[in-house]
Amino acid sequence: MRRLALCLLPLLVLACSKSKEQAAVRIPVEYTSGFQKGCFKVVVQDDANTDLKLEEVVAPKQRATATSEVPSPILTVAVVKKDGWSNKFKVTVTAYERPCAGTEEPLAVVGQQVDIAERVFEFPSEDVKDMAALTLVTVDADDDGFVSMAGDKKGTDCDDADAMRNPGQAEICDNKDNNCVGQEADEGLPKVPMFLDGDGDGFGNASISHCVPAAGVTGYATVGGDCGDGDTAIAPGKPDVCDDKDNNCDLVVDEGNDKNWYQDGDQDGSLGALTVKVQCGRPDASYRQRIQNEDFDCNDANGNNTPGKTELCDGADNNCDGNPDEAFPTKNTACNLSGVSCAGTWVCNAAQSAVECNARAPRLFYPDRDGDGDGDQNATVDEVCANETPQLGHVENLHGDCDDVDPAANSGLAEVCDAIDNNCNAGVSDEPLSCGGTLRDVASYHLTSDSQDWRTVAVGQGGYPVWVAGRGGKLAVRKAANQKFESYSFGDTANPTPPDGSPPLNTNHCGDHNWTVSWVDSTGAVLLGGEGGWVAKHAGTSAACGPGTLPTTQNITGIVGFESGGVTTVYLSDTNGRLYRWVVGGAGNPFTELNDNSNNLYGLHALREDFMLAVGGSTGPDRQRFVSYAVTTGTTPTGTPTAHTSNPTNVDGKAIAVWMGDADKACAVGDDGAVWRWNGATTWDKTDAPSEFDFTSVVMRYDTLNAQNPLNEQCYMVDKRTGGTGGKLHRLTPYGWAKGPDLTGSLANVPLNDIAITDAGHLWIVGEDGRVFHYPEP
Repeated sequence: MRRLALCLLPLLVLACSKSKEQAAVRIPVEYTSGFQKGCFKVVVQDDANTDLKLEEVVAPKQRATATSEVPSPILTVAVVKKDGWSNKFKVTVTAYERPCAGTEEPLAVVGQQVDIAERVFEFPSEDVKDMAALTLVTVDADDDGFVSMAGDKKGTDCDDADAMRNPGQAEICDNKDNNCVGQEADEGLPKVPMFLDGDGDGFGNASISHCVPAAGVTGYATVGGDCGDGDTAIAPGKPDVCDDKDNNCDLVVDEGNDKNWYQDGDQDGSLGALTVKVQCGRPDASYRQRIQNEDFDCNDANGNNTPGKTELCDGADNNCDGNPDEAFPTKNTACNLSGVSCAGTWVCNAAQSAVECNARAPRLFYPDRDGDGDGDQNATVDEVCANETPQLGHVENLHGDCDDVDPAANSGLAEVCDAIDNNCNAGVSDEPLSCGGTLRDVASYHLTSDSQDWRTVAVGQGGYPVWVAGRGGKLAVRKAANQKFESYSFGDTANPTPPDGSPPLNTNHCGDHNWTVSWVDSTGAVLLGGEGGWVAKHAGTSAACGPGTLPTTQNITGIVGFESGGVTTVYLSDTNGRLYRWVVGGAGNPFTELNDNSNNLYGLHALREDFMLAVGGSTGPDRQRFVSYAVTTGTTPTGTPTAHTSNPTNVDGKAIAVWMGDADKACAVGDDGAVWRWNGATTWDKTDAPSEFDFTSVVMRYDTLNAQNPLNEQCYMVDKRTGGTGGKLHRLTPYGWAKGPDLTGSLANVPLNDIAITDAGHLWIVGEDGRVFHYPEP
């Protein structure tokens, strides 16, 4: 057999020795990494002449050291074409488990063949050509020189993951089939008594018969008695530690170890008995073991409860002796303090170091009769202790109200223009002074003569003109704000240049009559009624007064007028109880007598023509009377009145004046300080004035556009008393007699006869000796 031109190289080589013109091929042979202790046999055979054959054996690549990397598992076969060879040849590569032996022909091999690969190749025309690789499967994972029996190309290794198991091994005592003969492990080895040692601690449990284990083989012991063979911490003779185990196998767990742990939940240094946990290790940082004879905490949720702690006054058993607050025996017993009217109880002080009496000053309540939330500043305080109920109609602590029957005055209000001390600022009203004046007497040349006894005042729509009239034909008018009064009085002395700049006396008077009532129409003209039944109309111009007319011989006591469709209709009452309709300017007799009753009528007022209120007295002993008329406009039937009653019934004295503020709100005044209120029913409720003087006139304040106005339903009235103080202005609220407005200026000791009020709340008051008062007057 020729051995020509075959080079087996572990690395790529072009040829063993060839000229440039020789043809050659290179064939890579790939095999499984880790195959290092077997060998390869390479046979190259001419395809046309099988006698031409080349053979070589070669070992796999070796590591330089046991720790060096495995070289790339590729064997390169280079074949050079020699003379006499055809262009085609076959390459066969065979892998064996054991190293190949011998160098003579034929080459000898030993060991199990594990894989073979062959292929026919063709030489190139010249030079070297790389061919496709041949692949061998040579698995020796445990590097023991024997290839695994698994797979298609089987070796003889029965466990390629264990170097101690292969056909070349001798049988030892290690529970394995070391020699891969397929019999049970450890065959043929002598057996002795042993114990299974599952935890490898040298002590076994279950007894068996077994060979003596080879070095490094575990799981067997020559000594038994291990009560916990799965745990190296358990064996006969081991020291017992606290680990919930019988370490020394004496049938007692954790003997001699304190396993009770207690929590200090409130971190006061004392342990809670009920918090015990029985275990070896500390449950967490809030637990510790109890010191011998240490007292337990009686309340481990509260740091104020700790054995040995100083007892405090706090309702807790601070020192854990079973008696809370035992150092304070008077706690919760009754007590009282000097100067405090309310009883109390001994309680713990803020520092919890002693007891103190909790008697407190009473709550202070003040009457609030007008319900404005501010108590009477001059009222006696109502002291209310903790267990008492305040009186109704009282407010706590607030008592700045200077007039507790007037909802238009209290310490929390702002000043408005009404001549009242709204904010209770020391009796000063209307500050700042922006209302155009105060309530004071009017200084005007034609008003203030002692011979001018003013009996009636009336104002026009919008507040002007203002007419005043009185006895002896006296008549004057202020036509606009801040003007001087003009006089149309009978009998006054003419002065072409009055000293205060007032206009000269007008000569067109209405005669020498005692005027008692007046009403102003929308043109500013005044309609007058007087004693003896006289009535007249004056337009306040240079034209003469309308002719005096006598609808009755009795004194005219009431007047009220209405305008509709260019017709002015005036209603009059007299002291004989009659009611007249006067169509002003009507043809023929302008007067119609509507009713003649047994009452003496002294006052008349209405807001609409079909409902009028009249007041007076009986023809017998003076007793007040109240009636209402439902008069049909434009017709002449008798206006039969509806009789009203009063509460209390029929007190002495007559009713002298009445005023309606709204459809169901009215006030009436009379003799001996009597005042009555009406709320739409047929009963009038009487209120007595502080003194028994005779009232002469009344008006009611009512703002129909503002139902919340605190002055609504307040009645203003004047009286005719004489003496040291003269007549006064009075004000009655729904809650009682209010303070102010007060008349100021040169008030003489004279009676006051009449009062008028405008929609804006401006006041006009007239009296004897030429006295006229106005709010607001500069």
